[in-house]
Amino acid sequence: MATFRGADQKWLVETAQSLLGKDPAAAKAWLLTARALFPRDFGIQYQSYCIAKSSRHLKEAARSLYNLFIQFHHEATLWQELHCITMAMQSDQSDPYTLFLSELFETLPSQAQHDILLQVSEHTKDILAHCKLQLLLLGRFSSAVVTHGVKLVETLLNAEKLQSDKNPVNCFRKLLVCDVLPIILSNHDTQCSHKQLSKWLQKSLEFYVTFVVRPKSHDSGGFKSPLKSPDSSSARFTHIDGLTERESQVDKPWTNLHNLLMLSATRLGWNTENVVPTDRSSRQQWLYLSRVYKSCSKVVEENKTANLKPIFYSLILLFFQCLHGFLKYKDPEQFAGSGSPGFQYGTLVLLHNVDIALKKKKDRGEHKRARLEKQEDGGEGSKDQISVFGVSKDKADLLESFTTAVHCWQLLQSDETFDKDFKWLLHHWRSERWTWLVSFQIDMGIFSGDTAKALIMLEDRQESGEVQGQLEAALQLSSCSLAMKLYKKACDMALNAVAKLPETMDCKPPHQEESKPTHNLQFVSCTPTYILPYCIKLVLMCFKKIFNSGGVNEMALGHMITMMQYDWPKEEKLFTQVIDVICQQGSLTYFPFFNYVINIDILEEIAYLKTDEGGRVELDLIPHPVALQRTRTVTRGVTKGGEEDFKIAMEKQMARCDDNLLSVLKQFLIEESKSIKQATTPL
Repeated sequence: MATFRGADQKWLVETAQSLLGKDPAAAKAWLLTARALFPRDFGIQYQSYCIAKSSRHLKEAARSLYNLFIQFHHEATLWQELHCITMAMQSDQSDPYTLFLSELFETLPSQAQHDILLQVSEHTKDILAHCKLQLLLLGRFSSAVVTHGVKLVETLLNAEKLQSDKNPVNCFRKLLVCDVLPIILSNHDTQCSHKQLSKWLQKSLEFYVTFVVRPKSHDSGGFKSPLKSPDSSSARFTHIDGLTERESQVDKPWTNLHNLLMLSATRLGWNTENVVPTDRSSRQQWLYLSRVYKSCSKVVEENKTANLKPIFYSLILLFFQCLHGFLKYKDPEQFAGSGSPGFQYGTLVLLHNVDIALKKKKDRGEHKRARLEKQEDGGEGSKDQISVFGVSKDKADLLESFTTAVHCWQLLQSDETFDKDFKWLLHHWRSERWTWLVSFQIDMGIFSGDTAKALIMLEDRQESGEVQGQLEAALQLSSCSLAMKLYKKACDMALNAVAKLPETMDCKPPHQEESKPTHNLQFVSCTPTYILPYCIKLVLMCFKKIFNSGGVNEMALGHMITMMQYDWPKEEKLFTQVIDVICQQGSLTYFPFFNYVINIDILEEIAYLKTDEGGRVELDLIPHPVALQRTRTVTRGVTKGGEEDFKIAMEKQMARCDDNLLSVLKQFLIEESKSIKQATTPL
């Protein structure tokens, strides 16, 4: 009888299938007959569902699926089908079949949707797939949040622990922070302890900060998101596809983090008025936090934590947001997802202004106190101390982001509790790997007047052999040494910086409006266009110190003449003083002269020294006698009795007056660096 009944069942299904294309009504009638005759037969009921699904009869297919789920929920074939449907709901694909399966699920009764998601997730062995299904469940049913929410959080945290790579930017943390926690924290019926809430908030901070500042990949394939696939080195995570393209997107990270902070503060019973509002500029946010911190610090309260904790976390959020904004301008290529703003050529480095670094200042302690008072008042005027060269627009955004980050850091350090908690977080996040944070601390030291501390940090980085930012480090070592009046070291570091400049880049003079910095500090683009002038001025400044002390030799005088070409005629007064010294000693020996001196005014003045009117100064400028063809007559009477080789060399040199001066001086600083260092030994 069982064999006969089985044959009947198969014949009925095959008959219905054969009629499906010719006579759909007849096929449906045969299926109704089969289902009526064999209501407990899974094969017939499932085939009825399959035929309805293939015919795209949405309501009929949903009704059949619901009946299958109620009557045959132990059948493996059904679970495979339910798994396919839930996968379609998570898919990024938009093909008709995937869309139909999603619509099919939406047509099911609400309770059926709940039970299917719950039971399919419990049947799923892949931990990530299980968590994604649980997330679907939580997103649709608030009652499930209360029942399963905290358990899902713990599952994600435990899954993350099993990964060998401890990078907080992973698929499990992304689901937790971006998708699960906003649902749980928004549901006030969910029971969770203060310890759990604090832990989750710190996990969220770590994820968003690490995600935003993750380094850009240098592989030819570009940056591969760690969110799309978990660590496959653990056997438990094999055969997991990871997150889809849509699921791995992290949009508006700072806004999302602020929302999480507000939700957490509410659940923790903190004063949410002390969470910084985001509908204002970064400077205004800093002013807000500074004011509420001062008001809370003046009042002794039993529940001080409720007032200070939201300020603490708001400061951290604002600090990293501003720091990231600043670093995107300073070095837009270092972070993944941070495209170049399109107006910058090279990274930016913060340097002291050579033109005013050595001017007589008021007492340094008084100067620093005045600056700190301005910062305590919200940084009013602090960014006006810095010029920016190499950026054509958005300078105000760059400076506001930088100064606000500095103020946040200083306030975090000024409060003993803040400082302790912040250091614990940085240690827990393994911030020692963040070279960009060390770079910021150096910039902050320069900006805040702690030049000695910045110099020590730069020397530590240099001793560690860190190859990143060698040009930037050399420049800042030179700048800080100059500010500390370590002139010999400043000169040596400037020469080292020039040696690290790219050989292939053109050396163009900076724009006219950028040639006269007026502020104490300057952000300078790390390109020959801006770095060469800075180094030339700095080295010349060191030679001026020697010259004013009366300790220059002939090589030093020649080097000064060479470098004075850049700022000509600004350096004409100094040039006259150098000429007076040469005339007094009656001679000048400087063999590199014809390699680097191309300024026509200087050439004429030097040539004039050899004439009777000029004092017949002995000029030994040609290292070896050479036969040169005469090109044109030099002015001011040099050709009337001068040595033939000297005259011809001068005439040829005149023809070089249109050469690229910065390129010539770059060559001078590189090729003559040894003699320049020897000449600055008295410093």
